[in-house]
Amino acid sequence: MLDADPAVRDVVEIVAVLGPMEVAELDELGGPATTAAAQQAIDEGHLTLTADDSVVVLASPVRAASMRDALRREHEERVTGLLARQADLRLRTGRLDAGLTAARALGDVDRLGRIIDRWGVDLAHGRHAAAMYEVAAELPVELSTTLPGLAFRLEDIGRLPIGATSLRLPATPAEAEAEFARDGDIRLRQTLLPLVTRRRLGRFGEAMEIVRAATPLAEACVYPWYGDRGRILPYWHLQAGITAQVAGDLTAARTSFLTAWTHRARDPYGFVARGTAGKLALVEALRGAYAASVGWLDEAVRAARRPDLWVDGFVESNLSAVRAIHAVDGLDPEAELRVRAMPHPTQRGEQWVVFLWIQVQHALTRGDTASARRTLEDTLAAQREALIRTGLAAAVVPLLWAEVHLATGQANRALAELAGAPDLAGSARVLQARTSLLTGDPAAALAVAEGVVQDATASRRTVTEALLVIAAARHASGDRPGAIAAARQAVARVQEQNAARALATIARTTLDDMVAEAPGLAALLDLLDQRGITDIYPASAELVSVTRRERDLLLDLDSGRSLPEIAKANFVSVNTTRTHLASLRRKLDARSRTEVVLKARLLGLLDATDRGR
Repeated sequence: MLDADPAVRDVVEIVAVLGPMEVAELDELGGPATTAAAQQAIDEGHLTLTADDSVVVLASPVRAASMRDALRREHEERVTGLLARQADLRLRTGRLDAGLTAARALGDVDRLGRIIDRWGVDLAHGRHAAAMYEVAAELPVELSTTLPGLAFRLEDIGRLPIGATSLRLPATPAEAEAEFARDGDIRLRQTLLPLVTRRRLGRFGEAMEIVRAATPLAEACVYPWYGDRGRILPYWHLQAGITAQVAGDLTAARTSFLTAWTHRARDPYGFVARGTAGKLALVEALRGAYAASVGWLDEAVRAARRPDLWVDGFVESNLSAVRAIHAVDGLDPEAELRVRAMPHPTQRGEQWVVFLWIQVQHALTRGDTASARRTLEDTLAAQREALIRTGLAAAVVPLLWAEVHLATGQANRALAELAGAPDLAGSARVLQARTSLLTGDPAAALAVAEGVVQDATASRRTVTEALLVIAAARHASGDRPGAIAAARQAVARVQEQNAARALATIARTTLDDMVAEAPGLAALLDLLDQRGITDIYPASAELVSVTRRERDLLLDLDSGRSLPEIAKANFVSVNTTRTHLASLRRKLDARSRTEVVLKARLLGLLDATDRGR
């Protein structure tokens, strides 16, 4: 079949049967002289090495196919034996496809089940992901009874109910250390799948519970002398950080990402360092820590990249988001290009909330409220409802709607959006303070903004914006020394954070009045002028306040019931109901009941949960 020495022919036949393989596998599969024979085969041109010099393949694909067919036809037992040995060897080591191809060629469902149970996470992040999913879709469900990793995979693809399989994680540090000494990081690897599955479905509370439950086992993997037994550790912490981020806990996310970075040398996939540094760059950019974000972005760019893996697209989209935030905050002339370079928030993916926030901020900066509203509407129509009202989205989506409403002078709608919404690092309170300022209540604005500045959980971004509100509120109240002091602090932070955009959140006339006494402000305002940036919000906004009885009456009027029916349902007289209606007509400047309802709807008074979509 091949004109070569027997040893060379033997190793070439092994590669023909088993396909590409690591040089380190050869002696274990073919005997102690196989590696030397492989080198001779390479020298003679029968085999070639891949680019990284670790995997051998047949030099001629045509010869590979013919040899493989002949061997299967004439030496079936030898072929079966080689496949079985390769499947078992790779099952033990996790090399390349972990034995999936060989076990599949053998039709050995038991081996296939054990491979997915042990190495499913690794296979999902490599070149054999599609084959692994095909196998998982075909295996008998009964196999998963004793194979939790396989069971979690079947839950993920819908062949078992979510939560049907117990996590069985050790509850104490002592139990975790015993588990790790016995089985290494297998359980931690297996737990990644239910974590990601729940995250994908928007069940962020459950996902965070898994992170907490797995903490003892993750800590047991820390010690470096365990070597390969704890290689999953940095990837686990990267996934724990992503879970915390999409759940809306940026502080916990940052902590997990830093831990992943600490253990990056164990990276089992070749992209964890780049992905982790990118995540840290993103979190710092969202917080307004510009210098730290730039530093982590540089680390990400220097780290190894795996463009051959599907996950590379997610890693790189994260970096594009960081660059877009820097550009939008700093009023970079290439901001539009940076924003367009990242994925659109209508695309399905875990970062859609971040992409949405960047898009809306950019549109508002350009004064294009119509585009901001359209982006919000299109994105929410494209994303699943379960993901819109939970996790990070539960805080960011109402905040963005409130910003759009306030930018168009609709103070009632802005406050209605913020009512009951989570306050992400002080951002909701800053917008509430800004609304009070625009509706003529600087004292209320000052009280809220000062609370944000004193709050240790507020981000650098929100503290800077709060200082600008304080400066404007004190200016409106006639406290010029206080306004100048706050403006100086804010300007220093804007310079440090490369965040000139923040100045557009305050009336330009106010800033112009303080420019001579706030060092650095003039240059920043010149930058706004050069970029054509004007005030994001109007000089003032109308706020209509109604009593609880008046709000109840609005809801009743909207239902279409007559005044006598409304009065009877609320146990009051018709005259009392007419009095409340007259008050509403006066407050809303409406001439009829129909106009009262129409204006109330436009202002967002009918329902605090109305999102104006």
